[in-house]
Amino acid sequence: MANTMTYAQAIEIAVKALGDTNPEAVDRLNKLTEQLAKRSSGSKGLTKTQKQNEVIKEMIKDILSEAEKPIGMVTLIADPRLPDGMSTQKLGALIRQMIQDGVVEKSKDKKHVVYALVAEQ
Repeated sequence: MANTMTYAQAIEIAVKALGDTNPEAVDRLNKLTEQLAKRSSGSKGLTKTQKQNEVIKEMIKDILSEAEKPIGMVTLIADPRLPDGMSTQKLGALIRQMIQDGVVEKSKDKKHVVYALVAEQ
């Protein structure tokens, strides 16, 4: 899906295809392009959920830094420092983001997947 067309690109192609045949449609498509540009331009801050997730990620880092060896999902989810009612799906998604950011590494210990902080060099 790396080469998907954006709405702005699709509108640009439609405007070229219409040319001078339908000026009203071209005008509306140009206004749509402006609205898309406004919507995607402003530098918006983090959403409420993203801010909460950042706090939880810091908690996960603290838990992993205090662990003597890599720990699994069951041990992580059982830690009392994480919010009550935290689902394994959400925890897994946050850990996956941390892995992509290079903060956490994933490995296997016998049959179980375990996580640890990436050693700083």
